[in-house]
Amino acid sequence: MGVAIIVAVSVVVIGAAVYYALKALKRRHSEVKSVITEFMEAGAAKNVEAAYACCSPHSFTKERIAELIKSSYDVFAGYERLSIKSLGTRSVSGISDVIDITDVFEGTKVTEGDVGGAIIYTGGKKLPFTAQLVRENYIWKITGIQIGSTEMMGIVRSLSISIGGPPGPG
Repeated sequence: MGVAIIVAVSVVVIGAAVYYALKALKRRHSEVKSVITEFMEAGAAKNVEAAYACCSPHSFTKERIAELIKSSYDVFAGYERLSIKSLGTRSVSGISDVIDITDVFEGTKVTEGDVGGAIIYTGGKKLPFTAQLVRENYIWKITGIQIGSTEMMGIVRSLSISIGGPPGPG
């Protein structure tokens, strides 16, 4: 009888852990999707302030966002929605000016994420996208985004943008 109780308690604990892990993953997915959606909608509206608010100020300036919206407006025009196909996150220690969780014994930890999917435009056009994000003060911010494939960037530069990180192909 004691073994049956231990097994039952173990099943309940494991079930609860899985439930809360899935709930956290769903929340993270929703938060990341929301910030990228807001960025694309702001770009389509040519609202530099709103687009900049979606981005990490540690990665680029408001002037850079304004330049990107102006020079790559085609990538924002007709934005309808996006779909996420992959999302990965990791915690990084030792970055002092971006705080997610502070632990006296381990130092500062930052949560970073990589996401991939498709941007869907009115008329059915789809372009792949990848984005890098960081969680700052419990809010996800974009640190880099590429819309369109690498091959497409070389062929049709106006359909792709790169923000932050290394410059895209010329």
